[in-house]
Amino acid sequence: MKKSAVLMVMLLVFSSALADEPGGGIWDVYCNVDFAYDGDEQLTLFCNPDGSGSPFTEAHLPDGSIIDATLRVQIFDTFGDPVAVFPAEDMWLEPVGDFLFACVGGMSADSATDENGWTIWAEPLNVGGFSDSECALFVNGMYVQGWTDLNLRFNSSDITGDGQVNLADVSLFSSYYFGSYSFAADLYSDGVLSLADVAFLATGLGTSCP
Repeated sequence: MKKSAVLMVMLLVFSSALADEPGGGIWDVYCNVDFAYDGDEQLTLFCNPDGSGSPFTEAHLPDGSIIDATLRVQIFDTFGDPVAVFPAEDMWLEPVGDFLFACVGGMSADSATDENGWTIWAEPLNVGGFSDSECALFVNGMYVQGWTDLNLRFNSSDITGDGQVNLADVSLFSSYYFGSYSFAADLYSDGVLSLADVAFLATGLGTSCP
């Protein structure tokens, strides 16, 4: 099931091709957002700082079930024409709150927009720390308003959020594992701390931001 909406989002976008034109090459941009998940439950995506975590097709529901959370976004101009080759680094996800660390470009789209103005978030992210809140979409540095934020949260083997997975993360994980429940250590994201979380932590050991 998919959630799709056309957003009347006015963003100021600079075009190098029109930089010498009157008005500085600025026009209105609109977004068509297509989210694969159409439910109301909050999803969680496991990340490693080197990008070896879970792809968006393997997000977890609160009970640990795997669900597709792929996000597709189309960029088009005020004339209704798709904007091709819109830079990937100018489109990114950002949590509303919490302690999350993204490597450079770590939450950007997978690629620039294609000839039809579409891009996608499907590959694993380069992320550390955690976020137990909703996730917002930004295009060209501006929050995409008029669209419900994604019920998508994140956790990572880089629990300390310093861009690398080392003994400090193992130590912090252990304190949660043998203590009170913490979302930061629930890496399998099923509401309990178990050996499944240990296995997820192990996939990130020794990794760091590119």
